[in-house]
Amino acid sequence: MRVHERGSGETRSCGTGACAVMVASAVADDAGRGTTYRVDVPGGALDVTWTDDDRLLLTGPAVLVARGTMTNPLAAAR
Repeated sequence: MRVHERGSGETRSCGTGACAVMVASAVADDAGRGTTYRVDVPGGALDVTWTDDDRLLLTGPAVLVARGTMTNPLAAAR
């Protein structure tokens, strides 16, 4: 799966999109709940499971790709 975000370009992963792709595929396949699908994204492979109680479980790699700090400009004005 590939995702293009307006203003950002192509992203390495998208959890919401991966879950949507999994549900669409499971419905098309007439797969039972509890079946795990692997969704390949540029950032790695994600496993998505649609559980019997209608939840989606997403597992996969997580890597810190940026770090930053921010100063609240409103706090400085006080």
